[in-house]
Amino acid sequence: MSHNYYIKQQEPGTAPQTAAQRLALIFRLLRPSQRLTEEHLGRNVLTRALDTAFDLARKYLPPIHWLGATLTAMILFLYVRLVALTARLTTTGEGRWPDVPARCVLALWHRDAPSLLVAFAKRRPRTRTVIMIARDPRGDYIALLCRLIGLDVVRGDSEKGGWDALVELAGALADDACVIITADGGGPARIAKVGAVALASSVGVPLIPLAADCDPAIEESHKWDAARNPLPFGNLLVLLGPARRFEPLVELSSIEEARSWLEVALTRASFDAVVALR
Repeated sequence: MSHNYYIKQQEPGTAPQTAAQRLALIFRLLRPSQRLTEEHLGRNVLTRALDTAFDLARKYLPPIHWLGATLTAMILFLYVRLVALTARLTTTGEGRWPDVPARCVLALWHRDAPSLLVAFAKRRPRTRTVIMIARDPRGDYIALLCRLIGLDVVRGDSEKGGWDALVELAGALADDACVIITADGGGPARIAKVGAVALASSVGVPLIPLAADCDPAIEESHKWDAARNPLPFGNLLVLLGPARRFEPLVELSSIEEARSWLEVALTRASFDAVVALR
């Protein structure tokens, strides 16, 4: 169901009662905001050209696209398993990985995702874990990889279906799942979007900032997020920051305060993770 359905069903003058209604209210408040252009998202000309090529392949050559996505996912899965078997994993911060609570939202920077996926493959949380993956063609093989290592996947991002995906994630949280969201997904790097705080506040679950890093690493400095990919026989570190619960966000000022808190918390967690790993 769309957000507009929940808005229409809400009685005038009443506070939103369900997670879907609260998400719809946040969506409505933010809708007038100006959208970021591709240039502002931190994607260079080469990245945009590749995205266009992948999009055309998925649209006009779907068998080739999905064959390539499946093969890529299988190769990455074998690599993740190799790194997970040989790497040394340590945890620090307010909690211990993988002992994360059910019904929580874990937020991290996009550049930390490869390290977290390997950490998940090495030590898997007991609770069902759901991750939000973009709907773009690149996201197809990442979604397949995540399913192979045991994550449930919901597709959506800030450009396509993001708010519908948050409603689906709210349902997963209601069923005692843990949800992972990259706070700066799609770019710009290290600028938190509102998705994670909107979801956590709407469902009434703790939001936990998380950082994951590795050493040594292959750093993709040419990409917008400068993702760091773990190497076999290296060191992995997962840092869990302080959890925070938010009241339902019903005005722009509280939404921005929550978003800013998450951005600062993730920046601090990322810095502390680098210090601890080195």
